[in-house]
Amino acid sequence: MSTMVTLTARTAPLDRDLRMDTRPAVEADIPRLGEMFFSAYEPGEGSASPQAAVEDIRRLFSGGYGPFSSGASLVALNGGGEISAAILVVSRATWDDTPDSPFITHLFTAREHRRQGLAEQLVLAALDSLYNAGLKQAGVRVDADNAAALALYLSLDFRRWSAEDDE
Repeated sequence: MSTMVTLTARTAPLDRDLRMDTRPAVEADIPRLGEMFFSAYEPGEGSASPQAAVEDIRRLFSGGYGPFSSGASLVALNGGGEISAAILVVSRATWDDTPDSPFITHLFTAREHRRQGLAEQLVLAALDSLYNAGLKQAGVRVDADNAAALALYLSLDFRRWSAEDDE
């Protein structure tokens, strides 16, 4: 069993232009997001099946992980207007061991669009959206063995969080 690490960062305004088009994630995107979520990970890592991945995303939109944050949940669009990456955020996660702040529940990129900086730009755009909404912090939970995800978040000034930090 892997260990999960919870990280938080201060929200901040964008300090550069994005190199991609984005828009808010909407319910009509659920099938594509589920497909991407399933294929973004090795079989069984993200979801047990493509159908389970779609249901996971549907549960997220319906509040199963906390109130869905439509302003901070974004999709990146490729040149043809198709979704190539997504960041999905709740205004407060339902788990006890998470900060009392917006929480990134999903961040994934379609395999054919990896290594283009889309995940980094989506995190920055989501932090900007939260900042503009007057929110000061955001959290995320990452598998401690996922070196790429940890490196991404740490490079964006996310730091390890513990429950004592909120007291």
